[in-house]
Amino acid sequence: MKAARPLDSQRVTLRPRPAAASIAALIALAVPSWGCGAGDERATGASPSISLSGVHPSFDPGSERYVSRCGRGAEPIRVDAGRGTRVAVESAAPRTGEFSVRPQALPGEDFELVAIEPERRREYQVRCLPADFPAWRFERLRPSAPGLFAVAFRAAREARPWVIVFDHTGAPRWWYSPPTRALWAQILDHGTIVWARSFGDGYGSDPRMAYEVRSLSGSLLRLVRTKGSIIDGHEFEPLDNGNVLVDSYDPGGRVDLEPFGGPARTSAVFAEIQELDPRGRVLWRWNSRRRIALEETGRWWRNVLSNAKPGPAGGTVFDPVHINSIDPRGSDEVVISARHTDAVYGIDRSDGEIRWKLGGTETADSLRVVGDPARKLLGGQHDARIGAGGILTVYDNGKDRPRDPRVASYRLDLERGTATFLGQLNDSRVEESHCCGSARPLAGGGWLVSWGDNPLVTGFDDDDELSFRLELPVSSFRAVPVPPGAASIAELDRGMEAMER
Repeated sequence: MKAARPLDSQRVTLRPRPAAASIAALIALAVPSWGCGAGDERATGASPSISLSGVHPSFDPGSERYVSRCGRGAEPIRVDAGRGTRVAVESAAPRTGEFSVRPQALPGEDFELVAIEPERRREYQVRCLPADFPAWRFERLRPSAPGLFAVAFRAAREARPWVIVFDHTGAPRWWYSPPTRALWAQILDHGTIVWARSFGDGYGSDPRMAYEVRSLSGSLLRLVRTKGSIIDGHEFEPLDNGNVLVDSYDPGGRVDLEPFGGPARTSAVFAEIQELDPRGRVLWRWNSRRRIALEETGRWWRNVLSNAKPGPAGGTVFDPVHINSIDPRGSDEVVISARHTDAVYGIDRSDGEIRWKLGGTETADSLRVVGDPARKLLGGQHDARIGAGGILTVYDNGKDRPRDPRVASYRLDLERGTATFLGQLNDSRVEESHCCGSARPLAGGGWLVSWGDNPLVTGFDDDDELSFRLELPVSSFRAVPVPPGAASIAELDRGMEAMER
């Protein structure tokens, strides 16, 4: 662990988890570059006998799969076949020299280019992006470990929603436009993809709410819902036993909010966690009612009272907790983030008691924070994740705090009751973050950060240096790395091919 720098230094180091592998084996060394459906990096393959422009990622003779806007308002696809090389496009006769490609493939379909040389034949596949595929910009700053990650967004109210899997070069490798908006998405270990339906209600209050589990060909495999209340879209955390942890905003009966400036007799929703098996049966549940006191909402009461929601039984309900992430710590503890208390909690699965609390109003369970230079610890945080050795990493929005959003890391020592600050990550382009956001470790080392309601996803390398920026038309609630071995580029491509049929 590197020593932490002062808070005003733009970037304080963060190395809370050891890298799974070195990033020395990279495809190429690169300089900062931009892409919007077409790359502009130089080819890195060994043979200079063919070059291809108008595709993304930038052409490398050793890489076989690309995407392109196929001439729709973008750079045309051009082939330059050197001496001794002929290139055939689809069923056309092979040609040499420089020429433009006018593919017959429909949006979402692919076409083939074949490079023919005296001693070998190489095949390249280019998939045409849909005509309304959203724009993106990719800036590569440093070498990045190969990997994939998923985002979900709708670029405008009248636009289609999209779930997109990008690779570390900024190339979209898989996409799907679901019938409803997707709040966020992730690929699971066994190669299926799941996303949360979203109806713009802030939390799960629409009875149509569900998680959709689909194959990579887009087929709906199942819907996941909680029992007894409407499932919420903030968390879908798979467990090693095949079950999943999800959350719900459970209407919990009458509460007295008069001490906080609200009505004396009203209703509230409380954070509920359910562990569901593959058949949808509830194997364990926990509810924040009588576990997290209303007093812990603290500074958020003004916001909570001004954002009442329609209740399922009529009237209005208030949201004093607002759970937004769940992460298991072994088999006996669950870690949750509660935005409206500015706090992260450790929950004992055996009795439901709160073991520890980080941030927010002080309680008997609060950990003593050591070394954090922030004047106010957490501010409307999201995506609290617990790793090996008791290392807690939090995407801290810094909502209404005197600092920029950050990814903060702490080492928890529950015997001593301490949380020792280990460092943080910042991006100088991000100055505020009202909601949302995520921070996840990359399998090859480093971090993937979605900066909340900023249309920016940032990659950090294993030295905690910025390695890339992906700019989207709007923000994505989370950006989630694809687990190693869960899906390859070839498998994603086969899923796309199946959608064509």
